Amino acid sequence: MTNKVQEALEQVQAKEALKASTKELLKGERRRRTRVFRHPAVRGTLAAACMALFLILGIGGYSWVQTPVSYVSIDVNPSIELALNRLDRVVSATAYNSEGAEILKELSLKGKRYDVAIDTIVESAAMKPYLAGRDALVFTVASEGNREQGILMQAEHCMRHAGYVSTGVSADLALVSAAHDSGLSLGKYYAYLQLSVYDETVTPDSCKDMSMSEIHGMIEEHQHGGGHSEEGNGWHHGRPAMPEESYEQKEPKGHHGRGCHHE
Repeated sequence: MTNKVQEALEQVQAKEALKASTKELLKGERRRRTRVFRHPAVRGTLAAACMALFLILGIGGYSWVQTPVSYVSIDVNPSIELALNRLDRVVSATAYNSEGAEILKELSLKGKRYDVAIDTIVESAAMKPYLAGRDALVFTVASEGNREQGILMQAEHCMRHAGYVSTGVSADLALVSAAHDSGLSLGKYYAYLQLSVYDETVTPDSCKDMSMSEIHGMIEEHQHGGGHSEEGNGWHHGRPAMPEESYEQKEPKGHHGRGCHHE
């Protein structure tokens, strides 16, 4: 009996000794890891990795916000173009003639929603004289992801609320770079392409100093000369009537006339 009790006590003592040695082992491992983490080289590497990750995320986010995905060209005689990001905020506002530059020099548009930017431009004192006559303001929109119609509808609402006449045109996003290479806004370049269907001698340079009404008037003259009725042409009734063969060669994608009239 005495031997059995002694054996049981020895087993308990052995288990306690094992627990104690295990605790010491774990403490030693924790101290080792702490020393490694506190080592200047390791801490420097971790800090550099965290900073690199922060910069990558920051630069990526900034690029995402600053990348234009939509363009709104606002043309009467002044030619102004807004570049929008994925949040419909203005990342740049560019004038394509001296009249447009005169309007923009007094305005701060970057970071504003496009509808607020349009209101700001339309209601500016420098823009008022160009909207006082019969000339219609033309919005030309190009965007990725079929966002054009939503932007045009909002632009129409802005103009109707302000009591002005406007026309909306949806253009292919691929035209933007060609327009800028020609020194024209998207809207005026689109109008140039329309006119060039009838007059092969016209150039982007010859259209730079022309108002949109002048370009559209020349288009309508050609349409009348070709026997088109007045009801069928013009920029408030869908795309201008054109010779079918020339239209396929010259017409950019998706011209959807959208009048904006004060009611």
